[in-house]
Amino acid sequence: MQPQQHYEPLPKAIGHIDQPVEAFNPLLRSLLTWELVERVELVDGSHEWVLTETSQRRLDALTQVRQRAATSLAYLDHWCAGCRQQRLTHLVEGRYLCDACRSSAPERPAPEAPTTSLRDNHRPSLLRRHR
Repeated sequence: MQPQQHYEPLPKAIGHIDQPVEAFNPLLRSLLTWELVERVELVDGSHEWVLTETSQRRLDALTQVRQRAATSLAYLDHWCAGCRQQRLTHLVEGRYLCDACRSSAPERPAPEAPTTSLRDNHRPSLLRRHR
């Protein structure tokens, strides 16, 4: 005979909780006091509150699109080959470049593959005899 196991009920998930109006009052008062919002009268006689142009510009500046994570390794102890500053760099085409120099550097064409004949490929160049 096995003893019965007693399981405690799992806590229920918490649904969306509406914030009480009192939680927003200090924030809304600050927006009004600092004149960061303005009341706009609509054609139908109603009104709405909108951010001022200055507020919208500042929000745009604060929420600029974040740069994507780098897909290459970052090096902390290398000097940038472009600006000669010791910064966070990435190895790009054999050169360590910081993000600023990497984005401003013109695209370099891919190096052309050296052309060799079949005769040159069968023997290393150091062992070739000159006649």
